[in-house]
Amino acid sequence: MTDAENGDYSIEKTGRVLVFRTTSFSVDTTSVLHTGIYNREFTSVLAAMAVAGLVYTLLVVNYGRSFIAYAAFILLFVGGFSFFRKFVFRSRYLEAIFDRDKGSVEVSVGGLVKKTRDQFPLNSVGAAMIETIKTKIENPDGVEFVEKISLQHGMAIPGFGEEKVSYQLKLKLTDGSDRIIFTTGEMKNALSAHEAIKEFLEL
Repeated sequence: MTDAENGDYSIEKTGRVLVFRTTSFSVDTTSVLHTGIYNREFTSVLAAMAVAGLVYTLLVVNYGRSFIAYAAFILLFVGGFSFFRKFVFRSRYLEAIFDRDKGSVEVSVGGLVKKTRDQFPLNSVGAAMIETIKTKIENPDGVEFVEKISLQHGMAIPGFGEEKVSYQLKLKLTDGSDRIIFTTGEMKNALSAHEAIKEFLEL
């Protein structure tokens, strides 16, 4: 068994089976303004704060301000953040299993409740290719405003407002369709994953 892993993906090869896993498989097409402010951690904080705040308010209204109300708020906020980040706003992952013995490829994406699966013959993969995707700034005025506010508060956001360049690794099928299995902002990671899969498929 051989393994390869970096921050973007992992590859596990056992005999005639190669398993590729990643949480980075789609290009974020939402606005730069939105993604620069809201992420899974911040959203989890807001959700935990809302739940803890609601319970705290109910306790204060019914029993007045007390140690129990404060303790409940802290416990719900800390526990709620962990819960929302791990189970509600968790990172989705993609798993691609290349099986020479079965002659098949299975691509699955894990969701909140269940996985979506796509299976096709191994010999239908005609090529593995890398495509460059550029995400343009759609709201430059909004980005400039947020940058000014963040600088005034000494909280500059590295890379915020810059044009994003991503590299997509695709499997090109013989019927003309393709399957995106990996997206990264690092060209070297796209190339290393591409070479590993291309070598296994003997393309």
